[in-house]
Amino acid sequence: MKQKLSSGAQKVAAAAKARPAETRWSLIGAVVGVFLGLLIGGVGVAAMGGAAGLPAALILALVGGIVGNRYGISKDRPVR
Repeated sequence: MKQKLSSGAQKVAAAAKARPAETRWSLIGAVVGVFLGLLIGGVGVAAMGGAAGLPAALILALVGGIVGNRYGISKDRPVR
C-alpha cells in the first residue's frame, strides 16, 4: 500500500513538473471558486421529487478548477 501511494505521488509530481502552467492555473481556479462559494453560501438542487442542499464552495471549486485547467493548458501549449 505504501509503495502504491509513493508511486502515485511520484506520477503526480512528474505530471505537475511537465505542465507547470496547467497545474498552477488549475489550483488558482479552484481556490477562487472556493472563495466565491464561501461568499455565496449554499445551493439547492431539486430533481425528480427530491431536493438537496450543496455547498456552493464545492460546486464552484470544481468549475473554477476546470476553467483554470483549460486556461493553463493554453499557456502550456507551444505557439505554432
